[in-house]
Amino acid sequence: MRCGYAYILEKFGLESLTLNAPAETSTGVNKLIRTQDKILIPLRMAPAEENILGHLTFAVKHEGVNLEILAQALPKLSANVLQSAVDAAPGSSVVRKLAWLWEEFSGQKLQYAQPSGAYCPLLDSRLFFTGPEKRIPRWRITYNGLGPLSYCPIVRRTPALSQEAIQATFDQLRAQISSVSQSLLRRAVDWAYLSETRSSFEIEKEPPSDSKARRFMALLKNVDRYEELNEDKLCDIQNRIVSSPYASAVTYRSEQNWLANAGAAGARRITYLPPPPEILDSLMQGWLTVANTQGTKIDPLIAAAVVSFGFVYLHPFLDGNGRLSRFLIHQQLHKGNVVPADYILPVSAAMLEHEQQYLQALEAFSVPSRELWEVIQIDFENYDFKFKGSDAVFRYWDATRQCEFLLSMIREAVNTFMPEEIRFLQTYDRVYRKLNDAFDVVQKDMDLLIAAGISAGRISQNLKKKYRYKVPQGFFEALEKELMSEDSA
Repeated sequence: MRCGYAYILEKFGLESLTLNAPAETSTGVNKLIRTQDKILIPLRMAPAEENILGHLTFAVKHEGVNLEILAQALPKLSANVLQSAVDAAPGSSVVRKLAWLWEEFSGQKLQYAQPSGAYCPLLDSRLFFTGPEKRIPRWRITYNGLGPLSYCPIVRRTPALSQEAIQATFDQLRAQISSVSQSLLRRAVDWAYLSETRSSFEIEKEPPSDSKARRFMALLKNVDRYEELNEDKLCDIQNRIVSSPYASAVTYRSEQNWLANAGAAGARRITYLPPPPEILDSLMQGWLTVANTQGTKIDPLIAAAVVSFGFVYLHPFLDGNGRLSRFLIHQQLHKGNVVPADYILPVSAAMLEHEQQYLQALEAFSVPSRELWEVIQIDFENYDFKFKGSDAVFRYWDATRQCEFLLSMIREAVNTFMPEEIRFLQTYDRVYRKLNDAFDVVQKDMDLLIAAGISAGRISQNLKKKYRYKVPQGFFEALEKELMSEDSA
């Protein structure tokens, strides 16, 4: 028999994208057992079949607060059911949580005298990453979601996503920055700005023009100007990212947009549908609250992932959402003071290197949410869309997978991409000094040949043939000797 949230979903015919480990009874256990994809409980622990409040109580106590399911299920309970529970156990923390959420989701009020005793947090910080604390005196509950109740993504603590793992990554970044000279660091950062710009466009399969690249790089270099975000500032960023004046936004979208697979046909080609425009404003207001929360109140890595992926799932503009979402990673990392001013990590370069993993992180939400839409093709370019799910799917999505992915990409940028560029520059400087002292070569030719040699580990026959009359005799031998000495070192 299904129990807890799984029972509630089945009882009311609800949809959930966040229930990762449903609870069910098992004759093979004598206590509650958690596996990777289930919670097994003995029959004696299971609430009675028709005891809906009993299943909700079990769920909150043993499975944690699942806002996506509770937002759909609690309004279906009559006030009498909750009132009886409050009267019977006014001090119960589980009952208080359910009663407060019922009031918030139903818009009704219960009869309740203010309780005494300690405040209890809505979300268990041992299980979830939490946000700013707000006391609810009426129920003596501390609301600690990552965002307001109107938009509160959930991020679970996992072995791959622990506070220690996050801290170690940014400690490594600080150690790296302090270990090289300022002049060398500046050159490495200049490369990172260029790499981030090119990679972000390449992810979109769009080779940028010089003007597009300059505008995007200027945005990255002036990320501190966008510490506080609002609709006007988001439109300004979007206008700087897109090139066509017809794609420039002045407000959030007022029509349904979608993502499509060009290789498919009919309704099957629609791969993702963001929320309907009629609920977009409400969702974006909640999203902005998360984005504008101070970094000390939400872990900056968690904020960067929730804000970036949350933005692309809401897709508030008709164009430029992907690049803007990756810009927001840097905006949040700078806002949280974990990446210094005038510094950038080549996160998009790491994402491009692991493009399949990036797609999987995006699809962790986009694929199951697509099943909540009914799509009918009217003609070649037009469709009729009907959303069959609850807006709770967009308000309380589970961002754990996306946070784990972003942490791994930041770790790769810190531990691989930046060190490789620093080593490249150090090798370049050493080889350049040696060759510049021994040979008279035009500066741009010297730069190109040394850079090409370091990248390939040798000088190709094509380059030797092309530059054989532009460099003195013995130059290529000397360059390859220096490259070999670098390899042996």
